[in-house]
Amino acid sequence: MNIEVMKTFCDLVETGSFSKAAEANYISQSAVSQQLAKLERDFGAQLMNRGGGLVTATDAGQALYRGALEIIRRYEQLAGEVRSVADAIHGVLRVGTIYSVGFYLLEPYVRRFLQDYPEVELHVEYTQWNRIYAAVRSGEMNLGVVAEPEAHRSIQLLPLADEQLVVVCSPDHRFARRKHLRPEELAGETFIGFEPGIPTRRRIDALLAEHGVSVNIALEFDNVETLKRAVEINAGLSILPEDNVLREEHLGLLRYARFRDGEPWVRRLSIVRARGRMPSPAEQKFLSLLGSHEGT
Repeated sequence: MNIEVMKTFCDLVETGSFSKAAEANYISQSAVSQQLAKLERDFGAQLMNRGGGLVTATDAGQALYRGALEIIRRYEQLAGEVRSVADAIHGVLRVGTIYSVGFYLLEPYVRRFLQDYPEVELHVEYTQWNRIYAAVRSGEMNLGVVAEPEAHRSIQLLPLADEQLVVVCSPDHRFARRKHLRPEELAGETFIGFEPGIPTRRRIDALLAEHGVSVNIALEFDNVETLKRAVEINAGLSILPEDNVLREEHLGLLRYARFRDGEPWVRRLSIVRARGRMPSPAEQKFLSLLGSHEGT
């Protein structure tokens, strides 16, 4: 005997009508009669009195009715508890991000996620791009956030954002009052860049090469914070994501100019995750918060 049969029997007792019990359970009157007949065979007792247009429960039927009501109530309670556990967002979520994204773009989303899902143990690691790819592939990290993503057979890329690239300089530099620059104006300038091999450095080198611009690399760093400190002391120019320098520009420590060019100077940001791996509920919520969508 299943829950649906129990419910139909209870409705039959409460309404005293085969047609009403059938209507309440979206089945035919014949199905109600067949279910009742099977119950009576299974229990070896007459459960309902039929006669004179009335359908009433026998003493055995009343006993079954009371027991069935209790079973239905407990089943519904249990189903609610199971759904509650299944719907709860909990567990551990590990996210890796490069410094120049984590400190600026990702931080507000991390705070919002922690507020909305306090049961999740969220770990955010600020690290190098190549460690993120390796950790996502191995399962050490659930998600990673990188710039200028690289295609891998085992990696799924989810587009996140395009960041505007700008020319950054010290307030003492001759470009400090400029709001726009042409790429050609950077030719021969002393330059501070990311270390070779870093995807953002490769992107910037490619954009400069497209415009036939050669710069003099004076210093190279593996993180944006050290790079900005070198620009602040007027050791050279740099090209950085605009979001990364808004605070320093507001404080008067740096100045920046956008490119006056037909094509926007941007770097792509993407979320990386292991291809084919089923996301946990916590991971799904984090991705939803970021507004990402399935990519390549």
